[in-house]
Amino acid sequence: MGGKVFGTDDEPECAHEDRRRIQERGARPAPVTCRTVVALLDEESPVPVVTDLRYDAADPYSVFLVFNVGTDAVIEWEFGRELLASGRWRLSGLGDVQIWPAEIRGHGLVYMSFRSGCEMFVIAASAVVIEEFLTSAFEAVPLGEERSFLGTESFVGRLPDET
Repeated sequence: MGGKVFGTDDEPECAHEDRRRIQERGARPAPVTCRTVVALLDEESPVPVVTDLRYDAADPYSVFLVFNVGTDAVIEWEFGRELLASGRWRLSGLGDVQIWPAEIRGHGLVYMSFRSGCEMFVIAASAVVIEEFLTSAFEAVPLGEERSFLGTESFVGRLPDET
């Protein structure tokens, strides 16, 4: 497993004050995307699956995992950015998504299990890829500053007019 493609217009050394000025002008940091190959753990043998990790400041508490399974169907899961971050160090999550670290033959891995109804699947991703993705996501929107990126104006604009 490996490989990555990161894309963001935000400079890595962009100071906190610079981010705030960008936000005040109405511009958001560019979405962060990481393309990698994960191992879908099957009963017989692991199956490599091209996967995109995505983070967008427009939805600052969430990350998206998009599985491109070689068909027209794309499978997308949304879960908490903090869940992914804590899963690098310990078993995290209750319910539909659980994440935990492991090391096999000296390689750091992050396991993720996804449950929908009676169906469940588990993947293994490179811990290095997860770490680099999260570093970029935290550069785009620092931990603890998500609320300032929510954009209440757009939320209020979507509310139904009851007058």
